[in-house]
Amino acid sequence: MKISINKDSSVPVRDQIVEQISLQIASGMLAGKEKLPSIRALASRLGIHYSTVTAAYNHLAEVGLLDIRQGSGVRVASINNREPDPSLRPQFAVMFDDFLARASEAGHSAEDVIALFEKKLKNRRPAKKILAVDRNVDFHEVLLTELRPNFKLPIEAVTVQAILENPALMDDAMVVTSLYHLFAFHDKVKDRTRLVPCNIEPARQELEKVDELRSGSLVLLVSVSMTLMNMATKLVAARRGEEIAVRSVLLSDETELRYMVNHADLILCDSPSHATVKAICDNKKLLAFKLYAPSTIALIQERLAKWG
Repeated sequence: MKISINKDSSVPVRDQIVEQISLQIASGMLAGKEKLPSIRALASRLGIHYSTVTAAYNHLAEVGLLDIRQGSGVRVASINNREPDPSLRPQFAVMFDDFLARASEAGHSAEDVIALFEKKLKNRRPAKKILAVDRNVDFHEVLLTELRPNFKLPIEAVTVQAILENPALMDDAMVVTSLYHLFAFHDKVKDRTRLVPCNIEPARQELEKVDELRSGSLVLLVSVSMTLMNMATKLVAARRGEEIAVRSVLLSDETELRYMVNHADLILCDSPSHATVKAICDNKKLLAFKLYAPSTIALIQERLAKWG
């Protein structure tokens, strides 16, 4: 696990740790059941008080991302022991043989297995929509903008709370969500063949550009989502602290946006903001970031083709 903090930043160290671990889990850089450094080990490595690491770990445990157990340490949470690395998954025939063995040990017959397969697969209807789940309402426009050009099915965005209150929203839908949110509602999903946990881009390219900036530079963050800008601000602060200035502007604030693009050394924007920002700034200093990598889009398309 790679964690860097900046003690001179205005962003609390606890928040810097939370954002970086969250992003590494959401992007797949930290896999399910992977062991993290102990509280005291991480505190020692970062040169901070152990209570700060305790607060960060406890917050991540409360939202379901970490599993903290006495005697076994701190690990990334895992959903039903799902194997995170495709290269380590057993061959299909081995998986099927294991299923048949467990079914027989539980007292089921071959006829029971055949009947269940017919019920589950032969009578299922095609998915009618793609449902993007994110607890932050102001993320929804970002998700929809990135997903819609890649699919023919209608795409809707809902909150985690809406799913918990009405699981029927997932009926006849291919459900797409980040690991950050999946832990909150995965037990409500009836058909897990239509559940796609997606890795979120870890913003490597954008952060590399931030690292290259000279001291005193100005980074402008433009988004339709205040939540997304807050996350980006914390990540940038963890890399450079007070060495560079960071200014966040909502796309809707046209006056401020037109003023700031003329003074920024680097402009980072989300997909919904890209066309507008591109039209009013020097494209050489503009970098648009996406939450979904091409590989993630391909994963959703593949799941739709095979199980939709």
